[in-house]
Amino acid sequence: MNHRHQKLVSQIQRILGEIFVQEGKAWGVNLISINDIVMSSDLSEAKVWVSFISEKNQEGAFKNLSKRFKVVQSMLYKKFAVRHVPKLSWQLDEDPTKRYRIEEILDDISRSQKPDQSV
Repeated sequence: MNHRHQKLVSQIQRILGEIFVQEGKAWGVNLISINDIVMSSDLSEAKVWVSFISEKNQEGAFKNLSKRFKVVQSMLYKKFAVRHVPKLSWQLDEDPTKRYRIEEILDDISRSQKPDQSV
């Protein structure tokens, strides 16, 4: 991921966090965690992985939040300082530790395949 991707992802994550803090309780969901954002290479789409802290029924909370996805997208358009705001798609991250473990394994494989540059 290049610098521009990283910067956009961190800005989206920050803005979504602000939106969820301000509006979450009114929408009937508390403590939404944005676990990851994966941006397409052309920056037109972003997949947002969320989970809900202290919610026993993750799927119910996700369904409740899904009613607000268009509102969240609209709020992002208003707060985001770039010309083309990526279209968000949403995923419920049911087991974030499992996904992070897979990412760690892929990173380890990637590092082991790079030639040793310390010589």
